Amino acid sequence: MNINTMKSSTANSNLCLSRLYDESIYPCSWEGWSESFVAHDVHLFLNGFAAPDDVTFGSQESTDSESLGVAIIELFRRRGNDFITHLRGSFALALWDGTQRRLLLATDHFGTRPIYYGLRSQKIAFAPRISTLAKATGMHKVIDPNSLYFYLNHSFIPAPFTIYRDFRRLEPGHILVWSDGRSDLYRYWDMTYKEDSTLSEATAADLLRESLENSVHFASRVRPAERMAAGAFLSGGTDSSTLVGLLAKAAGGPTKSFSVGFDEEAYSELHYARIAAEHFNSIAHEYIVRPEEALDVVPQLIEAYDEPFGNSSAIPTYFCLRSAQGAGVKVMFAGDGGDELFGGNERYITEKVFTMYDRVPKPLKNLLDITAPTLPDCFPWRKVKNYVYKANQTAIDRFFAYQLYYRDHATEFLTDDFRAEVNPEFPLDVARQHYIRAGEVSSLNRLLYVDLKLAVSDNDLFKVNRMAETQGIEVRYPYLDPHVGMVSGRIPAALKIKGWSKRYIFKKAVADLLPKKILTKKKHGFGLPTGEWLRTHVGFRDLARVLLLEPRSTQRGYFKRSALELLLKVHDEEQSSYFGSHIWNLMMLELWHRTHVDMDPCDTCNT
Repeated sequence: MNINTMKSSTANSNLCLSRLYDESIYPCSWEGWSESFVAHDVHLFLNGFAAPDDVTFGSQESTDSESLGVAIIELFRRRGNDFITHLRGSFALALWDGTQRRLLLATDHFGTRPIYYGLRSQKIAFAPRISTLAKATGMHKVIDPNSLYFYLNHSFIPAPFTIYRDFRRLEPGHILVWSDGRSDLYRYWDMTYKEDSTLSEATAADLLRESLENSVHFASRVRPAERMAAGAFLSGGTDSSTLVGLLAKAAGGPTKSFSVGFDEEAYSELHYARIAAEHFNSIAHEYIVRPEEALDVVPQLIEAYDEPFGNSSAIPTYFCLRSAQGAGVKVMFAGDGGDELFGGNERYITEKVFTMYDRVPKPLKNLLDITAPTLPDCFPWRKVKNYVYKANQTAIDRFFAYQLYYRDHATEFLTDDFRAEVNPEFPLDVARQHYIRAGEVSSLNRLLYVDLKLAVSDNDLFKVNRMAETQGIEVRYPYLDPHVGMVSGRIPAALKIKGWSKRYIFKKAVADLLPKKILTKKKHGFGLPTGEWLRTHVGFRDLARVLLLEPRSTQRGYFKRSALELLLKVHDEEQSSYFGSHIWNLMMLELWHRTHVDMDPCDTCNT
């Protein structure tokens, strides 16, 4: 190939950047990318992995990193902005066309990698990490009260919003085109649900299995030099176990699997991970996470999460990836997205229970609506009263009812000044907009769509990717592939959840692959005994009180100190972990402030 090509590295990065000088692009924008490529004065910056969807897996040279980078640039030269619709993988990218002086920013179909950007006075800054933008001279770093308020209720911040008012995060399946100080934003792909009622169960199962096998084959063949340094998360659940099995099949031999557990048996499912590991003859690695070492890594978590992030399962994820790094793994495969594509979460069943109310004859329903509020507030009448109340809510409001604690207790917890700055419905309005965007499809598919956006892209993927970065590992997500997504969209909702069986068609598709005990187990995942540790472990208890009650914290003006004191007291007195999750969210928010805003984390976590 007789063209001017170059894969950029630390040694030649200055050469690349010298070609990219443009006074309307902040210099920080070219920092923090894992790879960069140059051909024909087109500069490609990439995080994750990507390849043209028609790539053929022949020799190693045809699918190594540099060849794929050049192939993407050639695809852009042939198809222009439309090139993004012909890419496949898990990526965030920036492409600078030096000839046309045009910039393109894009995320993959499911938004598995983040890219942030800010526009100011006909200039643009962008980066894979928001902390890079926050340090840029001339870019305003003002906290968005609504984003912070959303975080309090959900433990993460949703795209396109960020913690800072003037920065945005590109949503899944989007491309931003910037030229001459003007930006245009396009959605090039979205999850759609065109149910094919002619599909038999057998055909649907075959299509599903084939799409997964194809996706695993694609993800495991890109950059084949990394194949020997690959591994997989293994929780013992359906998604991760299926992935380990498909990887072993694709490789023609066992794969490395990594599992974590806890001394607290209620939070550990290593038993099921061992069943799957033995069934697939994987090279199994296990790690037991204890509170002392979990406390020790909190500073590393806070440094990695440069936006407020309160999903405590980041801790077991960190240790799982650290174990993988110690075993020489460079690429990890994760099962994220399976539940949200094929109906695997318990709350989808809960929602189905409420939709049954719509089938009640109208005269009886009217009578229940009138009488239910007057029923005694004691068992079993309280259950009847609550059921009728929730059944009369919209599906999306009901779906998120248990995740709006600080909206429902705003007067109790939030200061008057902070409450005056926020839109009380913002934590639910974001979900409502996704629900509307899903279109006139089945209620289940609309909820799956919302979860793909919020629970997966904004929450789970952010968690895994940031922890992987601390270990120098790249994570790939075979379920979150457009081919798998299109198959999911074709499968009728009635086959995703049949009767009261979650993931019905998925389990049918992998019935010959998984051991029976995995197929019939209840969902667990990488949970964490955070609430218990905050109640019983001295280090966690002390840290919570320092972070929530120190004057440095309360003077930020978000919370009423008396409410925080009561929250800690109630958590101590109860056995559930419900309030523990709220305490953890507040701790992570304060640590984020100290590390990424004050730039003075001091030794808080070591006190």
